Amino acid sequence: MVFYFIKSTFLLLIFCLIFKWNLENKKSLKFIRYYLLTSIVFALVVPLFNFQFLMHQNKIVETKEYIFDQLPNIPVIIVNSVPESNISILTIIYVFISGVFLIRFLYNLFNILKIKRSGRKEHTSFGNLIVSNKVTSPFTFCSYIYINDLEWESKSLNSAILYHEQAHLKQNHSIDVLFIELLKIVLWFQPFLYYFKRIVQENHEYLADEFSLQKTTNLKNYQELILNYYGNNQPIVALSSSIHFNNLKKRFIMMKNTKKGKVWGTIFYSLTIAITYVGFVGIEAKATDIKRVESTVSNIIEQSVKQPEEIELIETVENEIKDEIKNDSIILAYIRGEKSSGYFNHKESVYFYTVDENLKVSIYNRYGVVQNEKDFTYELKAVSKAEKEKLTLDKLKRSAQAQNDYQDGKEIEKIYAEARSFVEKKAIPREGLAAFMQNFAREFKAPENIKSDEIKMRLKFIVEADGSFSNIVTPQEYFKPDEAYLSLQEEAIRTLKTMPNWKPAEHEEEIVRSTFTLPITIRVNPNIDVVN
Repeated sequence: MVFYFIKSTFLLLIFCLIFKWNLENKKSLKFIRYYLLTSIVFALVVPLFNFQFLMHQNKIVETKEYIFDQLPNIPVIIVNSVPESNISILTIIYVFISGVFLIRFLYNLFNILKIKRSGRKEHTSFGNLIVSNKVTSPFTFCSYIYINDLEWESKSLNSAILYHEQAHLKQNHSIDVLFIELLKIVLWFQPFLYYFKRIVQENHEYLADEFSLQKTTNLKNYQELILNYYGNNQPIVALSSSIHFNNLKKRFIMMKNTKKGKVWGTIFYSLTIAITYVGFVGIEAKATDIKRVESTVSNIIEQSVKQPEEIELIETVENEIKDEIKNDSIILAYIRGEKSSGYFNHKESVYFYTVDENLKVSIYNRYGVVQNEKDFTYELKAVSKAEKEKLTLDKLKRSAQAQNDYQDGKEIEKIYAEARSFVEKKAIPREGLAAFMQNFAREFKAPENIKSDEIKMRLKFIVEADGSFSNIVTPQEYFKPDEAYLSLQEEAIRTLKTMPNWKPAEHEEEIVRSTFTLPITIRVNPNIDVVN
């Protein structure tokens, strides 16, 4: 709310200055009316939206986003956050004041409707009239002109006054006033709303004066009529357009003024401000999003490094690219002929690396600071592009068998791209991860043809907004699976489909679809089947 207030106030201030420089006390009255209303709408609506534009990320952020999809393979402690139930004092104050403005608005509306019910309707060439003894000074509201019954019956009401009110009626000035009054109920804390309301109503009076003078052509007589209404000191009916609106001096000046406003200059400066604002906000929002991705990924990986020893860790990183230390040497995997990225653990810290096409290695810490390569002993291990394409093809074939709705890998990749892989709160089982795994193990039925005592695999799926599972696939490992392994995959998919819906992921306070990768270790012996 604070940032919204700052942004909207900044835009209203700029549009106000443009108005004063180019349009104030000028005769471009119709343009001024729509310019003021457009400025209000733009300044109050546009800050509600977030704009993001493409911008280059540094290598460390690219690396972290690259490996984020592998984060479910890293054991992470899931802590359920307890939503705050207490309502802040500021919220109570805001609701109270908004309620006061709403009651005031309804009260003023009720007063006008009461006058309408107490009077009688007259159909004239000036428009529909409400003639009532409760009207002390002529005014217009929506589709009716309200006048005093004695003035109407004695025919003492000058036609110039009726032409003035007819202008308010024909040009629908009440809509502008009601629009701003409704905005004040919600945005009562925005000071520029009150200023814009005043200049909008002043412009209404200039328009009505102009219309009336075109009909009567007697400037001196018209000014004397307005002075008489000012001399009566009658109160102005709230929400209405009245002949004796304030600022008499400026009205008299505008009646004689013929100088036009700088319309095209106003349009140019306003569009420049609008485009510049959207551009700056879009770049700032993208930079903030990149920062959030970088920070979140780093925190999760750091958390994985600091897991307590009593928790059994199950890692399913592929055999060929698994970060392992042999004789104090770190294995950095890359795809031959392509730029590759990854991460590794070293001395209880997480580091990220990139390998370009020329096998140049760059190593960074979690903050993006380039590290001295001499501090690390590493080996490069290549995986050919052909091997990678074959593994991808095998994965897509098994995915198609598991989910008949998607016939090829491009469609599956498109569906996964539509779901979020990065979220602020990841999807979790409603009953807790430990209880979920127990239920999964209880439901899992190991096939009889299993020869190995322990098999590791992964299930990748989308958690929908309602918590259900869709597009369940089993990512290909870096070995050729045998028939028993494929049977276990099918059983794992079947078991997952029988599990209760999860609590869906949340991002920016909204429930979203998200991807999830579940590592599984299956231990089989003649007496018991165990699934971790």
